[in-house]
Amino acid sequence: MNRINVDPLFQKMGHHEGTQYRCEACNRPLKYQFVLRSLNDQRVYKLGVSCFLSYAGISQMTVNGIQSHVNAASKYRDQIIARYKTGKRFLGDEINILSFIVSRLRNQEVDDEHRLLYEKAQLFKQIDFPMHPDDNRALRAWKREIVIEEQKQQRLLEERQEEGQRLMTQAKPLTKQQEEILQNYVIIQCNYIANELNKNSNSEWKIESIRMSHDCSVVGSCICGKGSSLIVTLKNGNGLALSFDLDGVFAHSVVTPQLFARQIQGTFHGLRSDI
Repeated sequence: MNRINVDPLFQKMGHHEGTQYRCEACNRPLKYQFVLRSLNDQRVYKLGVSCFLSYAGISQMTVNGIQSHVNAASKYRDQIIARYKTGKRFLGDEINILSFIVSRLRNQEVDDEHRLLYEKAQLFKQIDFPMHPDDNRALRAWKREIVIEEQKQQRLLEERQEEGQRLMTQAKPLTKQQEEILQNYVIIQCNYIANELNKNSNSEWKIESIRMSHDCSVVGSCICGKGSSLIVTLKNGNGLALSFDLDGVFAHSVVTPQLFARQIQGTFHGLRSDI
């Protein structure tokens, strides 16, 4: 069989003067015209179903199967045309979904079913035709599959990162020498930062000293009595010296201007994060 012609305007019980297709054997008007090409002489035959059965010598069951597929294809086409005639087009959310899928599938292999859906969506987008509801649902389901897989991969990544952090916390403790070296580094960095902040500040308050532990152990208390692993002692022009933790240096509103307090807070937060 070469192809099947379908007349979408065929009226079974109507008049057939303008019928598009007829059976060449019996001249009956046709909705479905089966086009066959002879393998012997390459002659083409255009027949209705009854004459097709007689000529081809195949069973009614086989023809019914063929007609069933043709009917499904015709119904699919007719639904899309009907949606187009009512003003429906390739929707904005379909464009967004297609763009999402395209961005995720670069250089990736897809199975035949998804490839066909993708190519169909691309074609409908180009001609601005509405997709069949079944295809629209399949496109949305495909996006959900991609999102679920991405979430799964993200969870696996987070689990690996958590495992890495767990292994790091189980690492061997620092030796005495390593602790001394690290603490000396902390002292040098604190003094350097304090000097730079004092030099570039127009505040009456100056950083007098900084105490900071490398292992988060408490080294002193803020003026509010809260213990901390980092204490900044500031002195004003009257010789008043006060100690703060990093939150207190700004929150207690003693050090002015508050921009200077913010600079102290931000700079030493960064140092503590590095340590």
